[in-house]
Amino acid sequence: MGSAIILSIRRFWLWYVVALAGVMLFLLVPGGFAEKSRTLLHGLCAQTPTHSFAFGGQLLPFDARMTGIYSGVLMTMVYLLARGRILAWGMPSWRIVVTLAVFVGAMAADGFNSLFTDLGLWHPWTPGNAARLVTGYLAGVALGVVLAWLLGSAVYRVGKRQAGIRGFADIAMILIPLVPFAVILYSEAAWLYVPISMLLVLSAWLTMSVLALAVVVLALRLDERVDRVQGLHIPGAAAAVFGLAIMLSLALGRMWLETTLGIPSTL
Repeated sequence: MGSAIILSIRRFWLWYVVALAGVMLFLLVPGGFAEKSRTLLHGLCAQTPTHSFAFGGQLLPFDARMTGIYSGVLMTMVYLLARGRILAWGMPSWRIVVTLAVFVGAMAADGFNSLFTDLGLWHPWTPGNAARLVTGYLAGVALGVVLAWLLGSAVYRVGKRQAGIRGFADIAMILIPLVPFAVILYSEAAWLYVPISMLLVLSAWLTMSVLALAVVVLALRLDERVDRVQGLHIPGAAAAVFGLAIMLSLALGRMWLETTLGIPSTL
């Protein structure tokens, strides 16, 4: 295990430099941890207080639904990486595709139910953070599968022509962590605020970086030139920088619009 980590650092040292620089930048920027994490993720989430989990009185930087989405993406990526299928670009079976579509549909249904509630219209059930978390996590699993497929398709010469998710057993393994994660969220233990918030920040950065990497590879027409994983060293580091830049741009843009137009920050 140790030798594998050392080899990874030697091959992709620039990735670690960018990651360390990003963390150091976050820590060195003036302000408290809670304030900085909420500001960084504000472009991706309205952060409505009543829709968010709290630890020791501190609200997480994502609301419950976004917490579910980005934790679902992270768990899916970790699982596919552990199984050696992170760059798999084969299409899953139609049953898996339908299941993932149902996952997204469940989140959409819960989202519209919450909207109808806020508008004072009839709604089938009472909205709650538990439903937001679960349906968000399900949609995050679907998003994680799509992102992995997109990246694998972009670098098909080093990917595998097989499905990343081969059956319902794979989906079950990704869903299992949701149970202990929900227990942690409902524990509201103050000491868990920083690690959970940092996990969400890193998950958002990873998501933006994977999306940026696929765009970088296709924009620079590297899809036919990258024939080994090491060929992603520099493009991957650049994508991580772009991913962070996207997060910052969205956050600053949203805050500018809120200030300029007088839009409530929780919309």
